[in-house]
Amino acid sequence: MTSSLPSKPQAAIELGGHLATWGEISRGEVAALRGATEWLSVFVEAGVLEEVYDGGAEPACWHLTPRFACLLDSDGQHTARRACFAVPAYRRYLVGILVEGLVGAAQASMGAQVEEWTGDLLAGLLTELNAVLDELEVAGRLVDVPKADLSTRFASLPGRDGSFSRWDQVLLGTSGRPDALFDFVLRRFAPLANAPDPVDDPPAVLRPLPLNRDEGFGLGAASLPAPWNTRRRGVMGTVPLVDEHGRRLFDEDAALTLVLPEFLRDAIVEHPFYAAVVHLAICAWRSPASTMPAVELLVPGSGALHDVSVLVESRGVGRLADLLGDLVRAQGFAPFGLVDGRVPDDLMGNLLRNLLELRILRRHDELLVLDDDFQSSLMAARLRTVFRPGKDLQKRMVEELALRVSAGGGA
Repeated sequence: MTSSLPSKPQAAIELGGHLATWGEISRGEVAALRGATEWLSVFVEAGVLEEVYDGGAEPACWHLTPRFACLLDSDGQHTARRACFAVPAYRRYLVGILVEGLVGAAQASMGAQVEEWTGDLLAGLLTELNAVLDELEVAGRLVDVPKADLSTRFASLPGRDGSFSRWDQVLLGTSGRPDALFDFVLRRFAPLANAPDPVDDPPAVLRPLPLNRDEGFGLGAASLPAPWNTRRRGVMGTVPLVDEHGRRLFDEDAALTLVLPEFLRDAIVEHPFYAAVVHLAICAWRSPASTMPAVELLVPGSGALHDVSVLVESRGVGRLADLLGDLVRAQGFAPFGLVDGRVPDDLMGNLLRNLLELRILRRHDELLVLDDDFQSSLMAARLRTVFRPGKDLQKRMVEELALRVSAGGGA
């Protein structure tokens, strides 16, 4: 029912911004985001969000469904539009506006234009458009109805009571009578009306994480609930230190300086983008004592971290930033946060600074290598969580890099 829908779409844009960044919103975060609560059930009904339960009666969090996971590379406005355009009641209202405009155009001898619209912008909406026409044309074709009588026919369509005027203002950029909104619906709604293709693999997203001093890292701040350190159930993109309700995942009674650094190191390796780099560094350490090709992470002479390159058997494969998306795919994830298939310089620099700050990596002359303490922990505490389970992944990654070299991708 239209009356049950939220009347303030601005809150949907704020929620959309959060979803476009993290792909998920937790129960603790919903309470802090004004107006989000009433939109959650609407987006679930529209197939945009999926509820996740942790044993309680209420959802613990909501994450983007595979069909809408592509919104991770959008902005809040685009995400809100996509989501609101999928809301059944609003969608039926917009389709009705399109039908009215098409009938008016046909009556104005604009047949060629109607053919162009229905063969292009509206091709994916033909089934819905025809359903409305079938409903209204029981007593005869609309194009044969006198123009003065058309408004009576269309008055029965959803949303004609003006209940969507605020939605129109925010999502279409204007409001007014439905018969005056055709051009705006055609240009704003129609291109986004088709449901996007689903993302087959679990999504992994790369965002800046404040885990080094350049980004203001501190153990105290890291232990407080924030979007970047909240556990996500549907999208791998954070370093989970608190759960969906804002409760710490580590021992709250222990001193932060003792418990948090090790917990952070374990958590960061679960992040597919960070895991790829850490496992490459493990490969570099393994290589002298194994049969796999020798791997190196080379820091350029200029010292710019974001330009670190990968070498296999001393032959260049390419910049790590250019390869990282494929290395995430090798783990079975769909990567987001890339630009033209590459990790942007600022995110690549942030990722490597974080690994250096957490003493997972260290810089040795022109190479990035495993930190000695982290290296020794692979044979002890992390033997069964990082080192041993990573062998198959490391083998796949090195094989893929070696193939690039043999295909002429290396220098």
